[in-house]
Amino acid sequence: MPSVKTSCSFSHAYQPIVHMGDRKILGFEALIRSGIGNPEQLFEKARREDGLFDLDTKSVLQAVGRCNQLMPGNHKKQLFVNIYPSTLLHEQFHSFLEELVLQKSRTDLDIVFEINEAIEEFGNWNELLDRGILKLLHKKAILIAFDDVGEGAISLKQLVDFEPDYIKLSKYFTNGIEHSSNKQRIIRALVDFCGGGSSKLIVEGIENEAQFHILEQMGVVYGQGYLFSKPLPLEELIIINPNL
Repeated sequence: MPSVKTSCSFSHAYQPIVHMGDRKILGFEALIRSGIGNPEQLFEKARREDGLFDLDTKSVLQAVGRCNQLMPGNHKKQLFVNIYPSTLLHEQFHSFLEELVLQKSRTDLDIVFEINEAIEEFGNWNELLDRGILKLLHKKAILIAFDDVGEGAISLKQLVDFEPDYIKLSKYFTNGIEHSSNKQRIIRALVDFCGGGSSKLIVEGIENEAQFHILEQMGVVYGQGYLFSKPLPLEELIIINPNL
């Protein structure tokens, strides 16, 4: 298990990702929370102090451990955890991965790495491909999601080259979709792209029924947003959704 340099305490809130057809829960995204500010500030502080790998991996293991502790093992769910490309390339990544696989073996959870699209990490993407990191993850039964597609460093070329299991479309494209034919055209194009390949589309930022119905009619299969639930502590989500 990797050593942890960061001394900052944190917890996670969990937000459901649902199937648009019946609103059943596919899984949850674990979202880090701390007292020093928003998550970007926390991770930027860790980057400046050379503790990004340690914070990133500690966050993943803590989120998985919490699910192991609280969620019953009779309903298979997916846990989406955020991770930076530089973490996947770190010299200690393989030892972290073995610890994660061990934790995963104790539960029915499928782990999905949401690879962060931070511009500061842009130079690492080609190395991920060259070193076969994503193939290694699939060999270990870890799924891959591209996060906030459409706003960060991820390009159409990377969608083709990497073939992620999930494409998570930024909430920018959901905001105001009722009044934007351009946003609707982009989402339709991604629905078509995912329908013909191995990637599945998740649209983020769904906040009202009008947005939901537009997206459902366009063929979007999975959604995430305040319409379904705000991010909550896992124990609260389990109370609200007793069939998990």
